[in-house]
Formats: sequence, C-alpha cells, structure tokens
Amino acid sequence: MTTSSQNPAWDFIFLISGKPLPAMLDLAYFAQNSGLKSVMIVLERGWDDLTIDEALVNYEIITINVPYKTVDLGRLLSLPQIYRRLKRIIVNGLKPEGTIVTGAYDLLLFARLIALGRKYKLTHQVRDLHALQLSNSLKARFFIGVEKLLLRRVDRLLVSSPEFFNQYYKRIFQGKMVLLENTPSRITWADFKREKSNGRYFTIGFIGIIRYRDSLKQLISAVHILAAEGIRIKVVFAGGGNVDDLISEVTEKELFEFQGAYEYSKDIKRLYANLDLIYSVYDSMDLNCRIAMPNKFYEAIITKIPIVVAKRTFVEKEVLRLGIGTSVLSGDVDGLVDLLRRAVRAGDWYTQAVEQLHACDASLYFDAYENALKESIFP
Repeated sequence: MTTSSQNPAWDFIFLISGKPLPAMLDLAYFAQNSGLKSVMIVLERGWDDLTIDEALVNYEIITINVPYKTVDLGRLLSLPQIYRRLKRIIVNGLKPEGTIVTGAYDLLLFARLIALGRKYKLTHQVRDLHALQLSNSLKARFFIGVEKLLLRRVDRLLVSSPEFFNQYYKRIFQGKMVLLENTPSRITWADFKREKSNGRYFTIGFIGIIRYRDSLKQLISAVHILAAEGIRIKVVFAGGGNVDDLISEVTEKELFEFQGAYEYSKDIKRLYANLDLIYSVYDSMDLNCRIAMPNKFYEAIITKIPIVVAKRTFVEKEVLRLGIGTSVLSGDVDGLVDLLRRAVRAGDWYTQAVEQLHACDASLYFDAYENALKESIFP
C-alpha cells in the first residue's frame, strides 16, 4: 500500500503513529471521496493490535518504518531523522494552503515546526486522554503547558467524547472543536443481520483491541463460576494484542474463542452476528476510561445487542439513560456473575435492554457521524 508521486499536490496529509483508528481512516476516505487529494503517512511501529481496513483506502499511503514501539530512548533519538523525512515529503507534496491532520503529539510538534512560515492548516485528532492531562502534579502542569502551546496553532480539534472537551480541552483550546464520535461508517453495517442462536450457548463478545486485561480476566472468572452452576456461556475475544495471559486463565477451553486481529469492514458483521451480549467493561479507575465513549456503545445500538459497561463512567450514564444495557464495577467478579445469571433469564434487565435497543434509531448516530466528518474536513 506504499505509493509515491512526483508532484502530488495533496490537499490533505494525515500523519499517524502506529495503526490508525477507524475514524482517521474514515476522515481520509471522506476527504478523498470529496475530491480532496489525500495521503496517509504511517509511522509503522510494529504493532499488531489493529489492521488497516483496506476497504476504506482510496488514497495514497506512505509507510515509514521506525525503530520503536513505545516512548523510549530509541524514539527520542530517531525523532530528528523522522522529522527531516516528514518535512521533505510534506513541503514537496502538500498544497500551500493544505491541511495536516495529526493523531499524536510528537506528530503535532512536527507539523507545527513544518508549518512555520507557511499557510498550512492544522487539525489534531484526540484518541484518548493521558493520565497527566487529568492530573494536577508539577509534571502534569508542564505537559499541559506544552500541549497548550502546540494547540495554539491548531485550527480544528477532533474529540471522540464530549467529556474530553468538557472536562479538559475547553480550558486550553480556543479554536473549533468537532465531536467526531467512535461511530462506525453506515456502509460497513449495511444489511447486518443477527443469526439465530443454536440455543446451546449464550454468547458474549469482546470485540476490539485486547487491553484492560483485569476486566477481561474478570469475565473469564465469571464464566467459569457460572459453568460450575451448569450455566454454559461462551466468550468470543476478537482483536489484536497478546492473549497468552488470558489463555492461561482458561480452564473450560470450549467456552472461550480467541480470533485475533481483524479488518473492521471485512469482518465486523460476522463477528457480531452470533453474539447475545457485548462486553465493554474497561478499567473504571482509569481516568480516561471514565470519560471516553467506546465504539462498542454505538455497535450495541446498531446491532441491537445489549451491552455491559463499567460503573462510574460517562458511558454508563449513557447506557442507563437509554436503557440499552447494564453496568458492573471493573474487578467485581460476583457482580458480573449476578448480572450474567440474570441475563439468561427472560424478563430481567436483558430483555428490557433488547426492547429499548429496538426503540433506538441507529440512523441518528450515523447522520451525526457523517455531519461530523464534513465539519472535520470542510471550513
């Protein structure tokens, strides 16, 4: 997927460190589809947690392999070389009033430096908030000060949760903010149909990057306890990331399935077709998790499958407000056992959630997402 051009005159350059999230792919696809020549430059860090969704690629991709995966000395030492290469590509290829879209702060720094003395527009997309951004320590105040300086040149800030802006960015950013939620594209979910259960298992799915491992082990423990009671529940894990520690927790092997990384538009309907419940319990002690809006929330509304989320989070408030699922404290195995036990009983919270989901109109979320894409790209 690596391509090059002599004089591309791009309207948009999307800078990514690691694998891009679906919303960034959607932005590039939308821009290109709207007649704005686009390129995505990916700093390839060797992650296997996300696979680029080739069905959403209608633009050029330039891959730059980098000698690091996380924040370490190798990353710091390689920054000057990466900066020089990016500057050469951008200055030679981007239109004089083109736009650079970044998805990480080192890339935003590069974009700001490259934009000095030029008329480039800058857009920054926020994936998550770091603990430092929600702290009041001396280190945090220094980081926030640097971030505020970086954002001063940014024309547009894209956030996936309203709470990212309400609880943080409204204090340090004065430009245009766009709420680009983690809603998947409408076309990806066209003609989705759930398959009829064979009645053997009530099936729970955790579909996404394998992280917040304690919450996943909480699910494994709860399923083992219920199996001992004769309640057979199957769990499907699908998403990139190491699962060796999770597999080591499993004793009832026929109840657990690990499918690995997937391409979203190609595989997502198949992954959800046989599910009865979406598991989206993240770490409620993590400050970012408390205010984030995971894509599983929107997938529940699209698929009409009830969802379980973590207590003391913003997404819990939304789930309970709509009545489309329930919540449990992360780490509370007994609480999870209780709600799963009740989920298999007709007439309890699960049945009520199914009814509420069928009253939710997914097209409202699709419409809002498509409008946000336009607002993210056009003046």
